[in-house]
Amino acid sequence: MKTDSAVINGSTFLVTDLNGRATRYHDGFYHDDTRHLSAYQLEATSTELEPLESATPRPAERLVHQGSDVVRGSRTLHLTRHQVVTDGLYEQITLDNLTSESRSETLHLSLSTLFDDLFEVRGHTTFRTRDIEVEVGDTRVTFVYDPDDIQQSWQTTVTATVGEIISTETADGRTDATMELTFDLDPHEQATAWLAVETTDVTDDPEAAFDTARNAVTEREQSWYDETTEHTFDGWDNVLEESHRNLLELCLDTEYGPVLAAGVPWFATAFGRDSLIAAYQSLPISTKIAKATCRYLAAHQATEIDEFRDAEPGKIMHEIRRGEATIRDDVPHSPYYGTIDATALFVVLVHETWTWTGDDGFVRDLWDSVVAALDWLQSYGDLDDDGFLEYPTEGGADGSLTHQAWKDSGDGIMHPDGTHPSGPLAVAEVQGYYYDAMVRAAELAEEIRQDRDFAESLVARASDLKTAFDEAYWVDGLDFYAVALDGDNAPVETVTTNPGHCLWSGIIPEERADSVIDRYLEEDMFTGWGLRTVASSHEVYNPQSYHLGSVWPHDNSLVVLGMGRYGRRDAALRVANGLIDTAVSRGNDRLPELFGGFGRAETSVPISYGEACEPQAWAAATPFALLRAIDEIEVPDRLPVSVATK
Repeated sequence: MKTDSAVINGSTFLVTDLNGRATRYHDGFYHDDTRHLSAYQLEATSTELEPLESATPRPAERLVHQGSDVVRGSRTLHLTRHQVVTDGLYEQITLDNLTSESRSETLHLSLSTLFDDLFEVRGHTTFRTRDIEVEVGDTRVTFVYDPDDIQQSWQTTVTATVGEIISTETADGRTDATMELTFDLDPHEQATAWLAVETTDVTDDPEAAFDTARNAVTEREQSWYDETTEHTFDGWDNVLEESHRNLLELCLDTEYGPVLAAGVPWFATAFGRDSLIAAYQSLPISTKIAKATCRYLAAHQATEIDEFRDAEPGKIMHEIRRGEATIRDDVPHSPYYGTIDATALFVVLVHETWTWTGDDGFVRDLWDSVVAALDWLQSYGDLDDDGFLEYPTEGGADGSLTHQAWKDSGDGIMHPDGTHPSGPLAVAEVQGYYYDAMVRAAELAEEIRQDRDFAESLVARASDLKTAFDEAYWVDGLDFYAVALDGDNAPVETVTTNPGHCLWSGIIPEERADSVIDRYLEEDMFTGWGLRTVASSHEVYNPQSYHLGSVWPHDNSLVVLGMGRYGRRDAALRVANGLIDTAVSRGNDRLPELFGGFGRAETSVPISYGEACEPQAWAAATPFALLRAIDEIEVPDRLPVSVATK
């Protein structure tokens, strides 16, 4: 089961266990890739508070209810914690005396910080011991980390309307503080206090700051629903509503407009592949996300070669970070460009956004970036000049990735027997993205730029790629496509979901489509909940692995879009309903980043994968892509830009 509860506003979030408590190693309050508080725990001194209920009235807002033990059938104390996240964390604490007697109650707020970078929390970089200063005021404590050797400092201030700091302690790079809040309660009296946790501007009035924050998230929610389109479909409504909410939680407010962070807790930042695919999936609710994503990524498009960051001119980034590990170049994420597919997907999204909006000016603004992306695909993306995009697999050091397609774990692409392919890999779905990018760019070149020669050259190259792909990747003995070509251009004959993305891209010939789609509906691929990443009939299969047999909703959504493209609504609806059933059966109407690949008949419920992010942007956006795949959402005719407002 899902064990995280998070209050999220873009790249700022509080993550706890389901009871609102910081009980796991990764819990805490995060802002811009730094954990500002690793402990934020409120306890009563006279009694242990038992978790009762929690609720999320809207994105970025949570209520946690706790009560004293039941004694002789009654509780004596009730605590309500009302939490709101903007750029900081703001909380209203309400304490109820449930008895007919007066009482005094003291709450202890335990605070701790290491100012650890997200990469440290995840174990990807070595823990750094920091010199943290503590400043104590009457009802305030401030933690400051200001290293001498870089031009960056971090600060966290916790301010209360009542109480005092009773202790501070620093040891081994960790700083702790305890705040004591005392309440004298008459019979049946209710008392309230407010807290503010801030990383930049500091308030002197936590109560007013709480009200301001709550108004801000309420207005943000209202604007979101005013500016986006809601969808309904019989039996899917609760899942669609939850997805709509989750996408708001993950919205980053950038100078270019709303861009979706990939997911919480580990990926609360803009990505290339993830943000592009999520924006594509989300087009039925908003074109603003897609426009902003394209502009944001164009602004971060590489302009020079940087081996440490895997950057080359025209390449679209993989991931950007802002924590200390990035500033110090402990990791290459400033941004990091280690992705083989984001550049083609960028071109795809520019065209698709134009299709939905009819905004010729948008294309003109981004045309130089589209051309630069196409140049990168043809030159740097094709390492051996064979027409296919490939990536080297010797990464893994200094934060770089071994695999640079969407299955980017160390064992993301494997032979059926569990051995790792050798040499640079040309992964199947990436060729589909490349083909689609050229076809779409050709239409833009002719329609917007009136450059027929360029358009015809792109069409010719796309046609050649389509022919070459079918010849090189089709495996006669499988009646299916290989997942990749290895360094010797030999096919990796593992049955996976990767070629299903090629249905979405349209690179698969019509006469092959039914064979591919029918293979996906066989028992070793379709669990009843969704499509496994790898067939369970292979030796390498593991239903609780990251990429070797688990089920990824976004991956499924692209396959399902491909099924719909080739007229197989029957197959698309079967897989789509399985995914919606997954969200409902989990009890929260939400699709996670991934879940276990166990068969539905053997488990009766979808089995969680413990490290899955939730919410995750491309999982949250999956239901809208599924609706489109089963023809419940149609791509509009191109509209004048003045008409296409959402």
